Amino acid sequence: MTLVETFTASPPDLVALGVFLLVWLGYERALGRFGERTINGRMKIVRRQWMATMLVRDIRIPDSALLGHVMNSTAFFASTTVLVSAAMVGALSNLSTFQPAIQSLDFTVVTSRTFFEIKLALPLVVFVGGFFRFTWALRQFNYAVALIGAAPPAEEVGARRDALATDIAVVLSSGAESFNAGIRCYYFALAGLAWFGGPYAFLTVTVGVTAIMIRRQLWTPAAQAIGRLADRQ
Repeated sequence: MTLVETFTASPPDLVALGVFLLVWLGYERALGRFGERTINGRMKIVRRQWMATMLVRDIRIPDSALLGHVMNSTAFFASTTVLVSAAMVGALSNLSTFQPAIQSLDFTVVTSRTFFEIKLALPLVVFVGGFFRFTWALRQFNYAVALIGAAPPAEEVGARRDALATDIAVVLSSGAESFNAGIRCYYFALAGLAWFGGPYAFLTVTVGVTAIMIRRQLWTPAAQAIGRLADRQ
């Protein structure tokens, strides 16, 4: 194969990249417009009820243990994201070997070195953003643990129960939203990697991944069950 020596982004490439950036940067805000209809929205109600129940328990060790499991998962994904990002940086630093190997595959499109670097840098940027989301989620979960530990004994909660439960749940849900955003980086990075197959593959995978995520938030059995549970709170 002969590499194209000039960097020229075709109109389909620009359209596909524009759609990707729009979805990647706007997904979270767009999802918020559905409000409590999504799993994320309903889970805020569930977490608030969890914290309200926690406040009237005499023993809160199970609650801390459950949150500890979530923190372990967050730390695992943060570490994994670092490893993946490091691997992609290594690929960028060794393009003379990596680019011919990738572009020798039948489903990839031959491009210039500069354009290839941009295609590889896109999922790298997504993963780096995911790393910051995971680490911020981990910090917020730590804050939630501190708030649970600082909560007054069950017999002293009294009229403050609703306010305390709401505040702790806000911190906990904010951490969960950051964790969810970190998880989404894997989906969007997968869409970014599809760009090696050309603009139409890039656009198709971007739209497909977005449709899968929206469906899971609104129309899966899990979403419906969580919605029924939240409605009963």
